Formats: sequence, structure tokens, C-alpha cells
Amino acid sequence: MPGTDMVLRNQDYARQLAAPPAPAKAAESGSGFSFGDFLDIINPLQHIPVVSTIYRHLTGDKISTPEKIAGDTLYGGLTGLICSLGDALFTEVTGKSVGDTVYAAVIGDDEEPATAVAQNGTAAERTGLTRTAELWSPAPAPATHQQAAAAYRASGRLLAAY
Repeated sequence: MPGTDMVLRNQDYARQLAAPPAPAKAAESGSGFSFGDFLDIINPLQHIPVVSTIYRHLTGDKISTPEKIAGDTLYGGLTGLICSLGDALFTEVTGKSVGDTVYAAVIGDDEEPATAVAQNGTAAERTGLTRTAELWSPAPAPATHQQAAAAYRASGRLLAAY
């Protein structure tokens, strides 16, 4: 029967995709202290403010929280310990360190790829302009934009009150 070979290949491919992943090795999941962890502690590029953030973004290197706290304490003393604990708390709450947050604000967030969004509606709706009496004027903002703008203005008033 023509095409049977292709059907069998597709079924085999589907079985491979549906197969559960192999269990992780015990050595990989161990939380023991390694030589790489020691290098993370003593590497000054991992602990100098600003330099460490740029270093990690350029190299893709990661450092775990205990090693970061130990190294920051080693190089910064009590101030390094306090700042590192504050950064660890900030990371726990927000998901990003203070340095990564500032880096994303200044340079851009390189962890989230750009996503193409399909546009619906007419060109006038997409650009926010409507044609009235041979003039282009801004279209009224959707309710979500108005709500966001109101929330932004309210947050500014709250900050000004303090």
C-alpha cells in the first residue's frame, strides 16, 4: 500500500515524543559543594557590583544564592553580606536580582524573546487614528488603556503623598 512507510515513520516519531524522559542521575541532582561552586565564590567578577551583572550577561554564567552570599561577604565584609542578603530577598520576591532588573531597564530584557503579535482591525484602529473631516485625529483609547493610565496616575499621586 503506497504511503504506509510514511505512516509507520510518523507513528514511530509520535511514540518517541510521547515516551517519558529518562530519570535523572543521582550525581546530577546532588546538592553537594563542587569545585565550580568554590570558583564562583572566589571569582571577583561574580561579586563586584555592576561588573558582576555585565559579566553574567556576557558569559551566561550563573551563580547560586549561597555562593553569591559567601563571595559578597568575602569581598565586601559586613556591607557585602547585608547587600547580598537584600539582593537574595529581592530575587526571591521578584524573580530577578537588583542588577538584572537595572540591566533590563537600561539595556533591555534579553531573557524574553520578542513575540510577534497578530494585529486585527483596520489600519486606522491599529494606528489609533481616525479620519474626520479630512483630518486625522486620535481615536478614543480602549477601556484597558484608560484603566492603565488611571492606575499610573494614581500611583504617582500615592508616591507624591509620601
